[in-house]
Amino acid sequence: MRQRATTPKTDDERRSFKAGALMGVGAAVLVMVPSLYRLLNGPFQWVDATLVAGGIGLIVFHVARLVRLHRSP
Repeated sequence: MRQRATTPKTDDERRSFKAGALMGVGAAVLVMVPSLYRLLNGPFQWVDATLVAGGIGLIVFHVARLVRLHRSP
């Protein structure tokens, strides 16, 4: 398989990329925590389960972005 030629990122690009990923994780946590609390302490609701699953998916996505940034040249 052919690999794409990538240009090295500048420090400013890395900082903005990292800040965006961390803000995404923060937003996902803010959405997920109240739903997780209601899911654990109240009756089961599909809306809360869906928001928790979506929050976990967003956290995984943004952490993968951070790992990819760390490995990039």
